[in-house]
Amino acid sequence: MKHNKKRNTAFLYECLIKELTKAIVREDKKRQFITKKVIKEFFNKNSELRKELNLYNSLLDSKSLNESFSRRLLEESKKDFYGLNRKKIFNSQTKLINVMNQKLGHNVFSNFIPNYKDIASVGLYFQNDRLPAKKRIMLEGTLVRFLGRKENKTAEMKHLDNLEYKTFVNKFNNAYDRTLRTEQKDLLTNYIVSFSDNGLGLKSFLNEEIGRLKKAVAARLLEPSGATYNENFKKVKEKLDGYSQIPINQQMVEEIFYIQDLIAEVSRNGS
Repeated sequence: MKHNKKRNTAFLYECLIKELTKAIVREDKKRQFITKKVIKEFFNKNSELRKELNLYNSLLDSKSLNESFSRRLLEESKKDFYGLNRKKIFNSQTKLINVMNQKLGHNVFSNFIPNYKDIASVGLYFQNDRLPAKKRIMLEGTLVRFLGRKENKTAEMKHLDNLEYKTFVNKFNNAYDRTLRTEQKDLLTNYIVSFSDNGLGLKSFLNEEIGRLKKAVAARLLEPSGATYNENFKKVKEKLDGYSQIPINQQMVEEIFYIQDLIAEVSRNGS
């Protein structure tokens, strides 16, 4: 059974998030507006596609699970998948695909998605009823191993001692060359849909996320490090503390995006 990526809701969402990230980096306001509008329309919290996307993410974001729990999670996730209104989802996908083609162009489907193989495997698992028994079993085994994977800590943080505030910009400029972190996707999604709920969801998300980042920065400042290292984290702390005094805007969202990346990489490297 060949995987039809355009019928994979997680793939469609990742293409849109990648397109939005590129538009922000390139300061293409028109493309930002169009992409945000598409995401708000098709992936708001009450949409059928959002419900299906949540099922994909529950598997894609899981790790270090034992075999027994992994198989149970796969089984229950598939039940939930077929418990959704499949006709509505198919029609929504068809409409979304047409809108993406018309508003963003067919190249949007060619965006590089680093974890495409995993997304495709989950999609095939959900829709594998027509596969031969042997292939179904092999596919389930592949996903069991995926769910049992360990955190990858091999990434290298370069020139950390000389870290400067401007590196946030450099990190963001390269962000669309890899998979966005879960917290970054959540930040962008909350920012996008904030226009439809007067920002209530975004305010709630930022309140929790800024609190989490403050704790992470405070922990770093307690560690013995070089003067330059500490000075730059003090700048980050001052920036986070200052957000309570200003209204939420795009600049704040972009800065938090960079800080999320910084904290995640430093934490992964244990520095």
